[in-house]
Amino acid sequence: MLPWQISRNIENSLYEFLLDKVTEDSVTDINGNDISIRVGRKEDKDWTLPCITVYLDSKSLERAEIGSNNRLKTYLIIMDIYATNEGERQDLADWLEETVNNGFRYYSMVASSLTPNTPIKTAGGLVEVNFLTNARVALGQNIDQEDAHRHRISINTWISGS
Repeated sequence: MLPWQISRNIENSLYEFLLDKVTEDSVTDINGNDISIRVGRKEDKDWTLPCITVYLDSKSLERAEIGSNNRLKTYLIIMDIYATNEGERQDLADWLEETVNNGFRYYSMVASSLTPNTPIKTAGGLVEVNFLTNARVALGQNIDQEDAHRHRISINTWISGS
């Protein structure tokens, strides 16, 4: 089986980091339920509000210097917040910005045949973060409830150290 590659590892490293932080910081909705975190774009109705989705959108592979095959690799990560109201959207956006500001641990992950839903993790470097956007997503007035209070944070990331 092909081990998870860097793109999938970054997504899942951020996912696990945020899951831990939701519990550690007691981030709940108005009913006291933990905020749900998901990897990938929203493409089905199998989720509830509020929800935060994270996914790697693209990567950049610039040459470190002319004539070198070494690359400066950066990874664009999108974090979408789907909230139930404007106050919740703002609170989650502030929490998410503060939470990822200092970066997070990168893990190489390998699927386990014994526990397919729990990969084997090996700690790597730190994923550094540079914010690109942090804004409400304005989709107009006649939109579905899940998109009515949406927010997007985009970050460029790179792995430092090992």
